[in-house]
Amino acid sequence: MNYFEEIIDLSKRLLVYESVYGHGGFGADAVFGKTIVDCQKELLLYCESIGLKTYLDPEGMYSYAETGEGEEYIAVLTHVDVVSPGDLSQWQVPPFEPTIIEDKLIARGTADDKVPTAIGVMAVKKLLDDGVKMKYPIRLIFGGDEETGFRCIAKYNKVHQAPKYTLVLDGTFPFSYSEKHLLNYELHVGSSIKIEGGVGYNSVMDHVAWQVDGRVVEETGKSAHASRPTSGENALIKLSYMNQDADRLFQCVNALVDPSGHHKLTFIEDEDLSLETTLSFGRVKDDVLYTDIRVPPEINLSEFVLAFEKKASVMGIQAIQTDVLKGSVTRTDSEFAQRILKCYQTVTGDYESQPFKTGSATYGRSFDTNCLSFGPRMSYHITNTHKPNEFIPFDLIENAFEVYVNTLKTIGEEL
Repeated sequence: MNYFEEIIDLSKRLLVYESVYGHGGFGADAVFGKTIVDCQKELLLYCESIGLKTYLDPEGMYSYAETGEGEEYIAVLTHVDVVSPGDLSQWQVPPFEPTIIEDKLIARGTADDKVPTAIGVMAVKKLLDDGVKMKYPIRLIFGGDEETGFRCIAKYNKVHQAPKYTLVLDGTFPFSYSEKHLLNYELHVGSSIKIEGGVGYNSVMDHVAWQVDGRVVEETGKSAHASRPTSGENALIKLSYMNQDADRLFQCVNALVDPSGHHKLTFIEDEDLSLETTLSFGRVKDDVLYTDIRVPPEINLSEFVLAFEKKASVMGIQAIQTDVLKGSVTRTDSEFAQRILKCYQTVTGDYESQPFKTGSATYGRSFDTNCLSFGPRMSYHITNTHKPNEFIPFDLIENAFEVYVNTLKTIGEEL
């Protein structure tokens, strides 16, 4: 069997679904949106065809496919929901019509996280085809709410026993061992301005339109992931800097960030931790700033929340917290972490890259022990995650597939 071709075929089957939160409407069996559930059903159908047992949460929050049952199991954790494609005019191909150009697959969700999902499924299929005897069954868990709140995994944890070992296929090799606290706020600034831009909390807004004096003033920027706001250009920050005295909203933006996109949260006393903290405006709608903040786990979350909300109050801003995810730190000297690192090194020959901290919010924080965000990207890969023309290169697929097959086999036979 050509597993690479199978990965591409399965990926295409998943990528055609516009599995954005709320798309297709909500229902009792589709609390995050009908297209998210439809994508899960498509995936489960394939998993059943290769002999896996499947389960779909009655509310459509998550699903899984497994090789067998057992109190202790290995989890491979991915998600099928995606962020909005944003401005369609910036895409070279329709975002939900997967297209291959120059050895890369282009579509919304290729890198985050549908192709990694297909790679994980195919790695398990390879082990089954080879007749590998595993000490633990493998459960492929497919979340439906990773981009908008992690409620899927919160419910999973209430219903099911936690895995013994977990690989999250949504990051960069070798693995991240520290994830930041994530906070989302609606900042109501008390303005009568008419302005709109951006698509969601977790992307730097690349366009904003301001209605003023019977005309529309527009500003463009450069999209980026909210965890790395200074790598993009926030259109709202640019507009605010050029119109500092025109409206209270612009004044508030300038008081919270500088033109580079770096925050002005002066209450963080440790300089290094301040530099690691990010604040991003992902969307603006009239007087509301939809704000994403990521804070190193070394900072006490409760103390940070109190300090930030006090600062907002002093500025006359009503800060409504809409989401919070506690950060995590995993021991890199554990037997599990060391074995995972060795598996990566054996396949890739890369002995220089080391485990690292990340500003991204992944399922790597989902379980308290033996849970790592493990690839599929190498450090040199560019994938346009959360940007127009998101893609995944063929060499990434081939490399990750080999790493995952070797790693799952090692965990199942040796740990």
